[in-house]
Amino acid sequence: MQPSSPEGILRSMSEITEVRTAVNSASSIWPSIRRTSHRHALCGEPIRWWRILFVLAVTLLVSVRSSHSQPAPPANAQDFGLRLETGEITVGDGRKLLVTQNDQPTVGLFQLQSGRSRVLVMPDGSLQAFQENETTESDRPFEPIGKEELAKQLTEGPFPGFQTRTTRRYLYVYNSSDAFAIGTSRILETMYPGLLSYCRKMDVPVEEPEYPLVVIIFRTQDEFDKYRKMPEGVIAYYNAVSNRIVMYEQSRFADVAPELALKQAISTIAHEGVHQILHNIGTQKRMSNWPLWVSEGLAEYFAPTDVGRRIRWKGVGHVQDLRLHELVTFYRTQPQFSTQGKLLRQTIESNNLNSMGYATSWALVSYLAKHERRQFAEFFRDVSQLEPLGKTVPGQLFEKHFDTDYARLEQELVRYLNSLPYTDPIANQTHYVLMIKRRDRREALITSSPAELEKMATERTEGSVYQVRSFANRQLAEVFSKRWLKN
Repeated sequence: MQPSSPEGILRSMSEITEVRTAVNSASSIWPSIRRTSHRHALCGEPIRWWRILFVLAVTLLVSVRSSHSQPAPPANAQDFGLRLETGEITVGDGRKLLVTQNDQPTVGLFQLQSGRSRVLVMPDGSLQAFQENETTESDRPFEPIGKEELAKQLTEGPFPGFQTRTTRRYLYVYNSSDAFAIGTSRILETMYPGLLSYCRKMDVPVEEPEYPLVVIIFRTQDEFDKYRKMPEGVIAYYNAVSNRIVMYEQSRFADVAPELALKQAISTIAHEGVHQILHNIGTQKRMSNWPLWVSEGLAEYFAPTDVGRRIRWKGVGHVQDLRLHELVTFYRTQPQFSTQGKLLRQTIESNNLNSMGYATSWALVSYLAKHERRQFAEFFRDVSQLEPLGKTVPGQLFEKHFDTDYARLEQELVRYLNSLPYTDPIANQTHYVLMIKRRDRREALITSSPAELEKMATERTEGSVYQVRSFANRQLAEVFSKRWLKN
C-alpha cells in the first residue's frame, strides 16, 4: 500500500503567490537534469521581469510517518487480518486439508501453522484460519473456483448490483464506469506477462495462479470507505488475506487537479497490481515479511504508467515521473545534492516509509537493477525465498549483496537520476490563464485546477472584462501571460 497522510495522498495546495520569474526560468529544475518537456520558441529571448499572480494547484505525495533504524519484528498475523494462536510458526507443506466452510466440506492447501492455528489457501485464493482440530488430511482434490462461480458469489453477496468482467486471469467486479474498469484491466493485463517474464529472466521461480485474481472497483470514495475504512488518501490497496485489490474511481480531488489525480490513481492501481501479481505467481510468498524498501521499491519499479493518448503500462523499469519529481525537488534543498548517505540508510533500514521513502526505494531498485545486475538478481532470488511470518533484520540482506558505503552509493544514485529523461508531472499538465482587464491594469492568473479557475473567475472578475486560455504546460502559460501583460 502506498503512503498516506491525514491530509491525504493528494493534497490541494491552491495558493495565490506573487512571483517574479524570467521567461526561461521554468526549465531549471536540477542543474544538469535532461529535460524532455515542451519548450517554447520564446525561451531564448532576453530576460524581462513581469508581475504575475501565480496560482498553482499542486498535488504532492506526503506522509507524516516516521521511520526508525531498528530490527524489524516478525510480521504479525493480525496485520494480515488473521487471528492466530501465539506459538511456534511452522511453514505449511501445501498438503490438502478438509475443513467446513459455509456448512460445506471444502479442501484447502496448508500454508502455515502458529500454535494450534492453521492458515489455509482456500479455493477462491483467500487465506483463512482454522483450529488444528477443525482440519483433516484429505485425498480429495483441491478445486479452485472458476471465474463465473466466483462472480456469482460476489454479486449475490457483498457486491449486489455490481457488473462483472472476466479476462484470462482476472475477475473485475465493479460499479464504476466501464471506461475506468477497462482502463484498469488494460494496465493489469499488460503488466502481468511483463512481470512474469522479468522474474524468469532473473531465475526467480514463478508459477501461474490456480484461482482468479479479483479486482473490486467502487464508483465513489464514500462507497470505498463504507466497505472498509482506510487512512485518508488511500485510493487502492491489495489485501493479502482476501487476495483482492480494492479501489475506487471518483476521487474528491479530481476537480482540484484532474490530470494529476488521474496520474496518481493509475499509478497506484499499477502499484497494487504488482503486489497482487508477485503474491500469486510465487515470487513473494503470502504473508512473507520482505524488507519494506524492496517490497515497495519493486512495486514502483514494475509499475510505471502513462495517461497520454490512452491509459497504459509503460513497462518494467521505465521512469516514474511522480517519484523522480519528488527526488528532484528534495535534492535541490540539499548541499551538494547529498545527505551523505543518510537518506539511503534510513530507507533501507526503515520499518515505515513515508512518501520520500517510496521515491528513494524506487530509485534504489532502479539503479541496482541497471548498474549492479548480477548482485541484484542474487538479492532478488534471496528475497523471494523469505518464508511467511519470518524474521528479518533491516539492512541485513542488503549488506550481504551490496556495498554499504551509503555516501558513495548516494553520489552514484544522484548521477544516475540525473541521466534519466524527465518530464515534470506537475508543470506538464494543462494550465489555464485567466486574463483580467481592469481600468488601470491587467492581471494574469494561472492555475492547473478547473475548480480553482471557476472560483477565481467568480471572485476576481466582477466589473471587469476577462478571458480564459488553456496551455499544455505551465511554462507555455507563463510565457503567454508575460507577453499579454506586456502588451
